[in-house]
Formats: sequence, structure tokens, C-alpha cells
Amino acid sequence: MSAAQPLKNFRILDLSRIWAGPYCTKLLADMGAEVIKMESMRVYDSHRGPVAPAPGIAAYPDSDPGEEAWNRNGWFNCLHMSKYGITLELTEEKGRRVFEELVSISDVVVENFRQGSLTRLGYDYETLRQIRPDLIYASMPAFGNSGPWQNYVAYGIGQEQLSGMAHMTGYVNDGPMKSGINHGDPITGSHAAGVLLAALRYRRRTGKGMFVDVSQQESAVALIGGEVVAYQISAEEPQRMGNHSPWFAPQNAYPCKGEDRWVTIGVTNDDQWRGLAEALGQPELAQDPRFATNRDRLQHRRELDALLGAWVSEKDMWEVTSLLQSKGVPAGPVLRGPDLLENPHYTDRGTFNYVDHPRVGPKWYQGFAWRMSKTPGQVHWPSPTLGQHNRQIYRELLGIAAEEIDDLEAGGVIGTKPTGSRII
Repeated sequence: MSAAQPLKNFRILDLSRIWAGPYCTKLLADMGAEVIKMESMRVYDSHRGPVAPAPGIAAYPDSDPGEEAWNRNGWFNCLHMSKYGITLELTEEKGRRVFEELVSISDVVVENFRQGSLTRLGYDYETLRQIRPDLIYASMPAFGNSGPWQNYVAYGIGQEQLSGMAHMTGYVNDGPMKSGINHGDPITGSHAAGVLLAALRYRRRTGKGMFVDVSQQESAVALIGGEVVAYQISAEEPQRMGNHSPWFAPQNAYPCKGEDRWVTIGVTNDDQWRGLAEALGQPELAQDPRFATNRDRLQHRRELDALLGAWVSEKDMWEVTSLLQSKGVPAGPVLRGPDLLENPHYTDRGTFNYVDHPRVGPKWYQGFAWRMSKTPGQVHWPSPTLGQHNRQIYRELLGIAAEEIDDLEAGGVIGTKPTGSRII
């Protein structure tokens, strides 16, 4: 590991699963933290998928689960690069003793189980801090660790609905629509990573650990702060508008030449509108009383959509983008998966990393969302197969003898194959 990694001296014991928690620890691993991903063989991370999934699921390379499907799922493999992978059963007494040893040498423990799950196993924060007094414990249940909903279960789709976000997304005179991804998960992961850095800074100053309560639901609510404030001022709820903007026009996605090809155009001031009119070859539109000001354009947005839709429909999306950007008009194509991987801008910036996974082979994975000149992020190795680093971690970090590790494996306390049939 490069000496320039900013978090290289911190160890994270990662009990989290699915997306929110693993995304948090992925960000920390990207910056060099030693992240130990701990799973149960009976109830392993859901993103590994079922033991024997049906063929044709896109999450697997070429939609083929192949052998060891639990090690081939793209969802899991994009979130756990640069992490160590171990298995351990906390329902076994020997497993509990090993877990407590791991806690004793870890700076941070992260979990996003249903509220109270770890407590029911006998490991609440107060218990764990007896093992490691300066431990930072991040708990990320759906609704936090207090309140009347604390025992409820939720996934990303519920977060969008309960946060109010889905009430705003969708089309006029139609019902709520989920965003396409479950925004609550990665936003919560980002929040948790940020607050853990603050907690580590606090510990460096005071020598004290802390309990960090991260509500996935409240992370989602934080995304719509502007709408909440606006409602208090006007008592008006946001209306579903599809791709339109309540403040500017034209703003929409328009179908281009080709199958399912689209370009987005967003005009936010009069200069951009004049540039768009020139690109259309109709500069006189800039003085048309229907479109002269933003207020006028908002009132006549349907006419603008028809005008732009007709102009764009016979053009390539990149042609439209290039022309409009040359006129200072914000515009961009709607990219699909292959477009992302082939895009010269992303290639130049190294947005994607080519990583060779032992059960999947070489594939492109998303890289880092920021660039730090002195301490750049780095992918150190592919996501771990189930229990891949058992012997390395238990022998090198805990000093457990090889014979004892053999006994743990023979007794089903650790292992490299599932003992349960996880479903998605």
C-alpha cells in the first residue's frame, strides 16, 4: 500500500452489508484504510446474491452466475475492492472470542443491521468499549437508534418514499416514481464516511471514542431540505414535473436520432437562450415575445419542447451537445453503460479502474469521485471472495496458530463457502 494513503494507519471492522454501509467503508478503503469485511457464511452479504441464482441476471458477468455465484455478483464486487474478506459466526462461542479480539485491534466498527441486532448478540456500544475504550462505533439502521420507528426494517426504495423524495419525482398527473437508484443508500454511506473522519479527528484530540448514530432515513430527508423550507414559506407542495424545472425553461430530455438516444438541454438565462436560438438557426426567436424572458419561456414551455424536439429528433446526440456547448448552452447526452466506458473524458481522468477478479476476470469498475494531489486514491486488489483472507487476518493480525485456524474451519466457525441459501 502506498505510503501516501491518508487513512493507511486506521483499521475498520466492517460488519455492514448491501449498500449504505459498504459504500461508507469503500470510501475509507479508497483512501487507504485497512477495512476488514466480516460476513457470516449462513447470512452473508445480500449483494453476493443467492447460492444458486437463475441464469440471465444482469448482475453477473455475461448474465451467467457460473460456479461460485456468491463470488461473481457485480453489485458486491464493485463495492468491496481493497477490502480484506473474512467469515466468522458470532453465534458460536469460539467465534465470539475471535470477534472480541478483532474489536480490540480496530479503530472503527461499522454495522447497518436492523436496529438492535448486534445488541441482541450481546455487543452494544457499551460492551464493545469495554474491549476497546477508544472505539468508534458507527451504527446505521434504517431509522436510527431511537424513535417510534427504530425497529422498522427498510431498504432504499422505502427511504425515497418516506423521505418525501418520491412525492416529487414522476410526471404530471401521474403517481410517485422512484429515482432509478435508491439514493438513500449511497448518500447515507457518504454521510457516514464523512462523520467517521470527524470522529477519528475528535479521538486524536481527546483520546476518546464515540457512538455514531446514522439514520439512513434522515440522510434521505436531508436531500430535500429546500423543498421542506419552501413548503413552510408558501404552504405549497412541489409538483411532479418530469424532467422540467419549476424555475427555468427550456429544461428537458429530448429524443435524438438512434434507438433510445436522448440529449438534455437546460437554459438558465437569456444569454444561453440567445445561444440556443442561434444554434437552431433562428436567432429571431431570442426576441419572440413568447420566449423573450425566462418567465415567458416558462409559460410557453410546451411550445419550446415541441420546437426543440423537432430540431433534435434528426440529429445525433453528440452533434447536438457539441453545437450547443459551443454556443454556451448547457447540454449533454444521456449516456448508457457502454458510453461511460468508452467516453474519452472519463478515460482521460481515469474514472474507471481495470481490476482482475479471480472469479470474474478483468472488468472495469468505478474509481474515485475526487482527486487529491498528495494522497490519491488507489485500488489495491479486487473485492474478496467469501472468506478469502481468513488465514491471513487470523494468523497475521491475531496471531492464531494454523492448527487453531484449522479447528475453527472444521467447526464451521469460519469458512469459504456459504452454509445458508441467501436470497436477494
